[in-house]
Amino acid sequence: MTAGSLARLFAAGNAAVLIHCPDLVSTLWRDLLENDEEQLPWQAPLVNIARNYHGSADITASLGDLFYFQPGRHGYIARKMALSREQEAGRVASRPASFVQDEGHYVPGQAILDQCWLLGQRLMAAIIPDGALPGRFEVAVQRLKYQETAEDFANLGALARNSMGRWGRAGCALDERRWEAAGVFSPRGLSDLYGLVAHIPAMRRLVQRVNEMLLRRDPSRRVASGQRVIEGAHYDYRYLTALCGRRERTLTQVFAGGQWHDLPIDLDTLAVFPGTIASHVLGLPNVLHRVVHLDGKAATGGPRNPRTDDVTLLIGAA
Repeated sequence: MTAGSLARLFAAGNAAVLIHCPDLVSTLWRDLLENDEEQLPWQAPLVNIARNYHGSADITASLGDLFYFQPGRHGYIARKMALSREQEAGRVASRPASFVQDEGHYVPGQAILDQCWLLGQRLMAAIIPDGALPGRFEVAVQRLKYQETAEDFANLGALARNSMGRWGRAGCALDERRWEAAGVFSPRGLSDLYGLVAHIPAMRRLVQRVNEMLLRRDPSRRVASGQRVIEGAHYDYRYLTALCGRRERTLTQVFAGGQWHDLPIDLDTLAVFPGTIASHVLGLPNVLHRVVHLDGKAATGGPRNPRTDDVTLLIGAA
């Protein structure tokens, strides 16, 4: 990567760029996913997830341990850190600085924080046309765990939904209908109206039939046979997103040329695409993407590792 190299590739119309760097990825993976001293949230008691949750009504602003299961919209357990360089201290700092582990705390090592920061810095220099870094930015480090079976997604979604009161459950049902809205029904406000009308017995069948016609005409809403959307189509609110990981039952797809394309996610490459800030500030096209779950049984080619299977490592900058 050189200054502006990613900017030139994205400006030329490439939806994503694959950076072959197996040594770097293996180091990040070993220190962030295979370090048994750190208890990852999908292996922890629910109370530990709550203790490590630094939440916000804005999903993009939440940090720490995250639990999001909203059918068709979100479906993961994650740990997210935001890194910044402290000029006075002359070092890279993380928010949160530590994570509760039962009666103790885990503090991420400074060496891996520095390495993630340097990677984010290089990616930033590559996505800015002249390579001039902004005065202040943060590097996001997020580890996301997807589930092996559709039943697990459904059960975790039900667990989250049924923990709410009556009005909360009604809101979840309305949101599910709202996210289905297509075409003229999809803009904010109209999708809310569609969600409400779709729950009125006298109107439900008519508006759902019209919406189904609109869905068939919208290529961005198509789902191939054997696939189920677990992370709805969206744009990341950052300069860029870089992904690597170990996948069994999930695919990340980018929308380009009127169709969805599977994005290779492995432990040899970083798959990079621009986000909304890059679109607003740099004029680069941000990329619509989603995550789908594959039906069927998991591959049996080797032993399962619940700590690292179907896990994605995300490095971003905002």
